[in-house]
Formats: sequence, structure tokens, C-alpha cells
Amino acid sequence: MRDHQQISDDLVLYALRELPQEQAAELREHLEDCPQCRRELDAINSNMALLALSTVGSHAPQRSRERLLAAVRKEPRRARGFVMRRPWWSFVPSFAAVLLAAFGLMLWRENVTLRHRLEASQQDSSQKQADLERSKMVVDALTSPESSHFSLVSTKAQPVPEGRASYMKKTGTLVFTAQHLQPLPPQKTYQMWLIPASGAAPMPCGTFKPDANGMASLVMSNMEKDITPKMFAVTIESDGGSETPTMPIIMAGA
Repeated sequence: MRDHQQISDDLVLYALRELPQEQAAELREHLEDCPQCRRELDAINSNMALLALSTVGSHAPQRSRERLLAAVRKEPRRARGFVMRRPWWSFVPSFAAVLLAAFGLMLWRENVTLRHRLEASQQDSSQKQADLERSKMVVDALTSPESSHFSLVSTKAQPVPEGRASYMKKTGTLVFTAQHLQPLPPQKTYQMWLIPASGAAPMPCGTFKPDANGMASLVMSNMEKDITPKMFAVTIESDGGSETPTMPIIMAGA
């Protein structure tokens, strides 16, 4: 498809009926939508009519007419590009859409950051509350007049392993600490047992392993309440613990 300037350059040939049919048809279609070209064509036709009326004498030779038309056809056509400049206000909706999208993305990222901070703060608060409650249970088990205290010792190793259990039956809380414990075989663990005074079966109270210095501790706050212990004992069990104690008893105290 030719541009406006190329079609405009053909108006003289079209008025002289010298334009090829294919280009003439294209120019007629262009004239239907281009008032500017229609005005130019009307002016050309008017000028040609005036020229015909004012001409006196014989017609120009056919050969001269053909040379004129050939020269018109060979005249270089200036290809001019039309730059349609949009007014600045036509960009306002697009700019506003981009600005809103950027603002929305900024708010979304800020919301995600605040949510993560809130979750971290809640987790930290929950952990601190749990640590506070655990510390309170330990202090109560160790200092309350209602607690019973048991010393667990062994005479088969040097230095002698020692343990101390504090049990508050009203809350079912047990705090156990030990020192000088022997290292465990692979896939083994120490397990604490409460031996009820009622003669019932030993109750498992949890498992623990000593550190490199033979130190260990165990805090249980979910044991059955109001159980009167006859003694506490420690055995060696497989990792994960056992439902019944495996002999021999390593430590015991009443």
C-alpha cells in the first residue's frame, strides 16, 4: 500500500487519464477517505479547464505531449514520512495505569513483609511464653513444699553416677538431673521410670541422653496427676524408649 504523498503525486496523471488502471483504482479508493486529495484534484481539474479555454491555435504535437507525460512520470517522487504526533494528554491513562500497577506491587510487597514479621513475632512470643511456663514448672517442682525429692545413685561405676528427681504429684510434673553418666552404646538411650506405691506397673517418664561431660536433664509436665511414687529408676533402652523396663536397673532412688 502506497503512502499519502505517493498517491498525491499521481493526481496530475490521474486527471490526464494517464494513470494505469490498477493505480487509478487505488487512487479512487484513497479519494473517498481523503478530503485533502479531493481538493487538490478539484484544483487540478479547474486549472486544466481554464488552460483549455485560454488556449488559442492548434493543438500541441502528439510527440511533445508524450514527452511531457514521460517527464512527469520520471520526476523523482519525494518520500515523505508522516509522523503522527499524539498530544501529551493522550498518554495520561497509560501512565496512570503503570503508576497504579507499581503502587499496587509496592503495597503487596510491604504487606508480605509485614505479615512475615508478624508471624515471626507471634512465634517468638509463643516460644517465650512456653519457656516461661516451663521455667515456672521447674521452679515449682524444685522448691514447692508439696514436691518429693529422690536421690538416685549407682555403686557399679566410678565416678558414681548421681541423679536427683523432684516430683509434684498435684501437677504431674517431674524434673530430673544427673551427672557422671556413662556413655551409651549406639542406638541406646536412658529411660526414667516411676514405680507406683500402689504396686501398679512401672510408668515410663521419658528418655534422655547425657552430654560429653556425663550431664543430663529431663523435664516432664504431662504425667498422670496424683500418682504416689514408691521410687524412681533408670534403665537403658533402645532409641525411642520402651513400654516396660529392661533389666538391669542402672539407677534407682526411693
